[in-house]
This record gives sequence, structure tokens and C-alpha cells, in this order.
Amino acid sequence: MNTMRNPLLALAAATLLLAGCGKDTPEATVDITPETRALLAHVPADTPYLAGNLAAMPDAIIDLQFQRYAPVTAEAQKVLDDLRAGLESEHPSGSADRLVLAVLSELDGKLSRAGLESLGLDLANHQVVYGMGAFPVARVSLSDAATLRATIERVLANAGVTVEAPSFRDVPYWRVPLDADDVPLALYAAVLPTHLAVGLFPVGAEAEMLPAFLGLELPPASDAAERLAALNAAHGFTPYMTLTVDLHRLADEFIDTDSVTVRALGAEGAAELAGMDATCADEIHRILDKFPRFTVGVSELEPRVTAFRGILEMPTALGERMQALTTRIPALGAAADHVADFAFGIRVGAARDFLRSEAQAIVDQPFQCAHLAEINTRAAELITQLDQPLPPFVNNFRGFNFSLKTLELDPDSMVPREIRGHAAIQVENPQMFVGMAQMFLPDLSEMELAPGDEPVRVPEYLGSFQNIVAYAALSDDAIGVSLGEGEQNGLAAYLDRAHEPPGVLLVADYDSAAWYRLQRRDLDETLAEGGGANPFLGLAKVASDTLEAVNDRQRIEVKLTPNGLVFDSRYTYK
Repeated sequence: MNTMRNPLLALAAATLLLAGCGKDTPEATVDITPETRALLAHVPADTPYLAGNLAAMPDAIIDLQFQRYAPVTAEAQKVLDDLRAGLESEHPSGSADRLVLAVLSELDGKLSRAGLESLGLDLANHQVVYGMGAFPVARVSLSDAATLRATIERVLANAGVTVEAPSFRDVPYWRVPLDADDVPLALYAAVLPTHLAVGLFPVGAEAEMLPAFLGLELPPASDAAERLAALNAAHGFTPYMTLTVDLHRLADEFIDTDSVTVRALGAEGAAELAGMDATCADEIHRILDKFPRFTVGVSELEPRVTAFRGILEMPTALGERMQALTTRIPALGAAADHVADFAFGIRVGAARDFLRSEAQAIVDQPFQCAHLAEINTRAAELITQLDQPLPPFVNNFRGFNFSLKTLELDPDSMVPREIRGHAAIQVENPQMFVGMAQMFLPDLSEMELAPGDEPVRVPEYLGSFQNIVAYAALSDDAIGVSLGEGEQNGLAAYLDRAHEPPGVLLVADYDSAAWYRLQRRDLDETLAEGGGANPFLGLAKVASDTLEAVNDRQRIEVKLTPNGLVFDSRYTYK
């Protein structure tokens, strides 16, 4: 029983990361090419997850990305040359080393769009990932299927490697067995007339899986194209990639004894489901009813902008309750000259009460399914923890925000040499918060702070950084601090900014180039200590330099709405 659990859980986790299909979606009108429809026709209507594009990425975007990252591909070619020369000098006898050498030889001089497409690939492709049951299948359109097949066969021949290459109804495919505790799994690949197909499923299920995998049989019903179009219309996505997962359907694949997944797993799968009765199924669905579907898509794709949006759906009643936990955080503008701006807001006391009520509901109506008994125990433990009294300043916490204009670190440490900006803590009663702080730090008593008063200089000995001038001030709902001489002049305005709309939980806007520059400090130290002998470190250095050179800013927003949790991530390029 337990020996089967890890593969099942691993498969479930892997499929959750891919994407899934929804239940009922509104109709949407979009131009879908016959080639796209032909690829999506392989997707069964009951797939538990789905990822696909209805339009190929524009050629201008693909070419621009190759242009931006040309230094990386040039350095990658040098690494390829070094690795190839090293392997050739060792005269490899192992099949894995010979295969690596053959792949490196095939890629030599082809790390460009034209080079990769000469292998039979199509970078402006159409692609789809879906589930035959819970088992993942990917299909990617090709520029030339015959060329790609010849490329694969040439690599295998040059490596002297034999891969299982059977055929089913005269359609050849490759099979690579994978290690598994109880269920023999294999990775399958086939170059079909218009696309490459790759899948993972049990060897024992070939008779059921191969006809669909090899495109010999299409599902009786497929609405993948219409479903993707409807999701794009509903959420404002572009047609370039959309992913969605239906947690109900995915769960059913593991709890329904007649599902495709359980049938494919055979006796081991059926044994693992012992005790998974109708009560368990109903209670699992009750849990998933709170977050039934997750969807993410490309919301913007332009030469200088790429943006994504994700939605974790919730019932309206739950969404409204969670939205009420947020506070009105200060609005963040688009300050292109700032290193970083950040704002976060939540009513800690209300969040604690929310968690306790959810846990109490489980304690009052515990799960009867033996597989969910641990949740009952955890809920009771959570109530005990949440019943511990909170300090008043924690219970009154409403949020935190900062605006960092300048940050210069000491070259030999992570200690700031210069820092300029503002920060604030939102609380229900700022003066009470200050009073409690003065109880713990008596030296603060010399600072007389009142809402609306002019900023007061913070004694240097109370600061963490030497030579950093800091001032503090209060508003009706916040305690603010300025860092850097002269920044106190803008502290009152900082505390009096407009607010984001209701429901916004977090907003962050930062200089991507500065972030990559900060991350590279450790890499520069490694290279200075002699790590340059590793060619991959050199590649990492070039990649870091290039990312700093081409990236501008990133903005992240997370908000709670009556319909669920929504996050937006937007990247801009120089």
C-alpha cells in the first residue's frame, strides 16, 4: 500500500504544475487556424488539465529575444565547444557520455533560430499539454517532421545508443523505460506527420494509451480550442499561452476506480484506493470546492513588455470573506528611478479569526474519510495555537510599505553605504504602538511623536547603520521613517498617499537590472576566487550581465476579489 503512494503523489504533483481544463466556459469568438484545431483535436474533453496557445508567438518577438540574448548564446557556444573537446579527449565508452557528445555535436553552430529550425523544430510553434487521465502528453508543431526524425536518428547512430523503437499499427515511436517502485513507467516520443508527441504513462497501459497518443484515434469529443478561447476572453489573455487546471477532475482521476488513471495503474492503483468510498470522494470534493480551478495566461506580449495573470477561483462567499481581510494599502506609482517600491496590507486580527473559524468548522464537522483524518487533527491543533493571545501591536498591524530610492552596498559586505527612501508601518493606533515601543526601548522616550507633527530626527545610536540620517513621523494610521538627509521633507506626503483599490493584498515594483546586479555579487566573488575554471560559471556571468542589460522593471500585484485570488506580473525591457 505505502509503496505505491509516492509515485501516485509525485504524478499528481507533476500534473498540477502543468495546467487543467475548466468545467463550463462562456462562448468566445476567435480566429483559430485549421492547423491549430487539428493539434487541439487530440485533447479529450475530460482532460483534467490543459495548456496551449491559439496563436504562434510573433516572429518579431522571437527574433528580438535572440537579439537581446545573443551574448548568452555566443557564450553557450563556447561552453559547448569546451564540453565537446573534453568528452572527445576522454574517448567516452559509456552510452550516456556518448549520447551527450552526439547531442553537442549536433547542436554545434546551431544555437540560433535558423540553426534550431534546421533540425526540424519550429520556434513559432503551436503547442498543447494535456492529460490522458492524469498522465501528461505534450504535442508541438514542427517545421519539418522528416528532418527532426532524421536528426534524432542521426544523434542515436552517432552515439551508438540503442533506444527501444517499436511500432504500433505501423506507426514508429521511441520508448524510454523509467525507474519506478511498483508501476513500470516509460517516456514515449513519436514524430508524427505534423508534430512531435511526448508522453508519460505506464508500460502496462500501452494498449489503451498508444492509439490516442500516436494520433490513430481521436477522442469522441474535444472542445480544447473553444475552451482556451473562452478563458482568454474571460480573463483578458492574449492567445499566446493559457494554462488551467480543474482540481475536481484531477482528483477524480485518483479516487474514481473506473478512471483512465486508475485503469492504467492496474492492480496497484486499485489497491491504493482501498477505502476510498463515496464518503471520501464527497469530502475531497468539499475541500476542492473552495479552490476549484486555477488559470494563468499571457495578458500582454509586446516588444518591450511581457505580462502574465493568474486566477485561483473561489466561491463568491469565500472570496468576499477573504477580501475583507485586506486593508487599503498605499498606491504605488511607476517610479522608474526608484530601486524598489513595496506595499503589503492585511488585518492580522481578522486573519486569525478567519483561520480559527475555518478550523472550528472542521472540528465541529470532522471528516469521516480515514484518508483525511490528519486534517481533523491539524485543525484542532491550529485552534489551540490561534487561541494564544496576540500582543496588541500585532493584533493592530495593518500593513507595511517602503519606497527605496537609492541603495549602495559596501563592496566587501552587505551593509548599506548609502540608502535613501521612506518606509511605514500601518497600524490601527500609531501612538499606542509608539508607546509600547518606548516601554521596550526607553531611549525612544526622547522622541516626541504625534500625528501631523513635523518629522523628528531619530538618534543615530538607535539606528542599525552608521552615518544614515533617519527621521520619524506619525499619521492617523501609520508610523513613517525617512532614510537619507533631506528625505524627511517628503515624509508627510509619503504617509498621505492615495490608496490602492479595496482587496489589493500586495504590490511590488522594482528595478530588475539592480536585482540582477545584486544577485551577481556572490557569483563575482566565486569567479574572483578561481571559479572561472568552471565554464558554466562563465556562462552564468554572461547571462547575469545580459539580464541586467536587457531588463528594466518588474511589477507584481496580488489582490483578493469576490471571485478569487488574482496575481499579475509585468516585465518591461530596455
